[in-house]
Amino acid sequence: MKILYLCFDPSIDLAAEAGAAVHVRAMIRAMGRLGHEVTALGSCVGRPEWVASQTGARVIPCQLARLNRALRTAIRRTNKVLRRQLRRVPDAVRLLHNATFLRKASNLVRDFSPDFIYERYSLWGIAGLTLAKRQGVPLALEVNAPLVYEQQRYRQKLAWPRFARWTERRAWRGANPVIVVSELLQKHLQEAGVAPEQIRVLPNAVDASWFTTDTETIRPPRDLEKEGEFVLGFVGSFKAWHGADFLLSVFEEFYRVEPLSRLLLIGDGPLKDVLQEKAYRAGLAKAVVFTGIVPHEEIRRYLAAMDVALAPYPSLENFYFSPLKLFEYMAAGLAVVASNTGQVSQLICHRVNGLLYQPEDRAGLLRCLCELRTNAAFREELGRNARKASEAFTWERNAARVIEWVRPRLIRGNLQGSLLDADARA
Repeated sequence: MKILYLCFDPSIDLAAEAGAAVHVRAMIRAMGRLGHEVTALGSCVGRPEWVASQTGARVIPCQLARLNRALRTAIRRTNKVLRRQLRRVPDAVRLLHNATFLRKASNLVRDFSPDFIYERYSLWGIAGLTLAKRQGVPLALEVNAPLVYEQQRYRQKLAWPRFARWTERRAWRGANPVIVVSELLQKHLQEAGVAPEQIRVLPNAVDASWFTTDTETIRPPRDLEKEGEFVLGFVGSFKAWHGADFLLSVFEEFYRVEPLSRLLLIGDGPLKDVLQEKAYRAGLAKAVVFTGIVPHEEIRRYLAAMDVALAPYPSLENFYFSPLKLFEYMAAGLAVVASNTGQVSQLICHRVNGLLYQPEDRAGLLRCLCELRTNAAFREELGRNARKASEAFTWERNAARVIEWVRPRLIRGNLQGSLLDADARA
């Protein structure tokens, strides 16, 4: 089967190490491993050849048009003068990019003749839906977040929120299937008017190859090899809704009880400087290790340096995420400690394959850490159970489910095409 994969979002570099880029590459690679031919079109592809080597797909960049790049520069300069918050890709630039992206995607449909289009939903992205309607090609839309809500709630306000909301709902309603990563997100789309029968829930996953290697054979980087230390670890972006600040404050208390402990913080983000300053002021400069961004192909070695992996999400109004880190923690055979919120409680069964505590409960998190520090056998049991549970969540399985959901539409489309041909001959 031929699949055209679209990633319109100019802020997602398909060659980056951020979770969104990792997700895109993993899904494309999984489709290819199932024997399908994939061509991927992305607005931002820093290293096309490298992405192609990682996914096995034909990868084509579609950068902003020259005039659109000039507009982006002008908007950013104006915002800087007016001391407004800067955005990498402003709304007007994203909206206008649809014309360039649609033209490139249309050429690919003509040359590649895909059986269906698979698109990662992006803010202001309507090129995929427009193309699908024009060409009569089925569109499967992957929705990872309600981006208009997210932009208004957590980031710089949108220039035209009502128009953005209309555009978003039009994209959601026009695709079939619409693939969401959580049940809460499914509910959000239904409230936006998407027909329930169009929506499919498909949580994030991990590469199946992780299960072909024994976790005991994976060695951590030499500078992270522990000598009697108890290592706690966190992987993710340092943003308010990931809870790294809360984790650091609890670790400060834990460190007083367990001075041979260490906290490994893997990632980057807007709060990194604040966290580093906080660790320094607390006298934890040597106990807290900031690795920066780690290439995803190396992440298993860093996980191997941990005794316990943490997902300290705070209490959020809408926890519609599907935490990629949890699937990888579990597949790595780690004892996981996470806040009991959103999809987390569907993945972690308390005291079976991990430990749960209530969001922002300092004492609860501290109790979990102290118990795991003193009970190595329990840690190992949780890790084994977590790895076993994670085997049900692989990108290959996700890709197969997508094909399963799209196939009936392809059969109906082929049947209708045959009937039309028959009528024309008659």
